[in-house]
Amino acid sequence: MDLHAILARNHGFATRAGLRRSGLSDHRIRAELAAGRLVAFGRDLVARPTVPAALRRAVAMKCRVGCVTAAKAMGMWVLDADAFHVIARTRGTHVAHDGRLPGATVHWSPSPLEPDGDRLAIESGRNALAHIADCQPVDAAVATFDSAVRSGFISVEELRRLAAIRGGRFAEVVALCSARSDSGLESLTRVRLVWVGIACREQVVIDGHPVDLLIGDRLIIQLDGGQHADRVQLARDRRQDRRLRRMGYTVLRFGYADVVFNWDRTWAEIRAHLAQRAHLA
Repeated sequence: MDLHAILARNHGFATRAGLRRSGLSDHRIRAELAAGRLVAFGRDLVARPTVPAALRRAVAMKCRVGCVTAAKAMGMWVLDADAFHVIARTRGTHVAHDGRLPGATVHWSPSPLEPDGDRLAIESGRNALAHIADCQPVDAAVATFDSAVRSGFISVEELRRLAAIRGGRFAEVVALCSARSDSGLESLTRVRLVWVGIACREQVVIDGHPVDLLIGDRLIIQLDGGQHADRVQLARDRRQDRRLRRMGYTVLRFGYADVVFNWDRTWAEIRAHLAQRAHLA
């Protein structure tokens, strides 16, 4: 089997034993290492030299990336994107802490959702979600779960089946999940509004375009989905906001910092509009 295909199974990593089982000789493995096409991690693991730094660091610590770090590596939206979370590669592994920043948060899986002992660099997505449910604030966990649904990795129906098995904090997070959420900021905002008793609808189409959140009949909340929004997109969004206002809607637009760092002020503004019945036709 082609070496690249073998490495692709495990995000660029493989064991020497696994390479031998796939038909590569010890001589070929040594040649790849000598040529710099593979790099060694201890006596058993090898990898492409181009694997991401977070994965290299985790493997050097005798771990796999887990929790939010695993979710981010799999393309899911996470709130704490700069965190570094790992899980020991085997239950009896002694984690080799490296003292680097950010410091590593180490997880253990006495009862994983699914077996993933064959994974060398990244824990499985379902196990990562289980760790996120226990580790992260509930609203942040919901945002990542919604992202997993949005990406097609998992469905809300499967999450509910897993919640019936797992229970606890996992079930609490799943109960707040939505298949309609369009961004992490939308999920955070929706959950926080639910917590204070404000019902809202997601992705309602008005004037031919979906709005992020609609409270009542007339109060629209739009959310700029990233820290570094595209200026052309922002100009387009603001033109749409003006059209909606001419149609009689109240439009509140918030950015990343408004939701993540200044929620108290953002909620105060929403609450003030609710007090003025801006949500009622």
